[in-house]
Amino acid sequence: MSAKVWLVGAGPGDPELLTLKAVRAMGEADVVLIDDLVNDAVLEHCPHARIIAVGKRGGCRSTPQAFIHRLMLRYARQGKCVVRLKGGDPCIFGRGGEEAQWLRERGVEVELVNGITAGLAGATQCDIPLTLRGVARGVTLVTAHTQDGSRLNWQALAQGAPPWWCTWAWRS
Repeated sequence: MSAKVWLVGAGPGDPELLTLKAVRAMGEADVVLIDDLVNDAVLEHCPHARIIAVGKRGGCRSTPQAFIHRLMLRYARQGKCVVRLKGGDPCIFGRGGEEAQWLRERGVEVELVNGITAGLAGATQCDIPLTLRGVARGVTLVTAHTQDGSRLNWQALAQGAPPWWCTWAWRS
């Protein structure tokens, strides 16, 4: 049986900012595992799906990541079309990369569907261009939360110099 999980970005909360691909995946879903930050209005695109809340919020009781992994795997192995619906973009502070890797290591096909991250949409909603010729040459998205307790080099970030170089290669 061919198992598949879609890791779908629901965008910053405005249902009109969903991608067509996200809407198609949600329309095909048998099971949708939904984060707390997803606007309930997007669920109208999941007419036949079982909706399971698996939210995470800082400082609140959250669904353990290992449990979310096991749920996705269980439903995929049952042949269900599984959508993991995440606020924003699944690979911008959304654990999409680690979820995809975990599932692929267990033989599950995964497809990532980008969403608009709030870090970009918020500025746009305020009419603030994040890049502007002659003014702003780039954008850096950073989280202050780390697993190992390390600290960011805020001074380097403020100066526009990357404190690291990405050498991680995606394995499919």
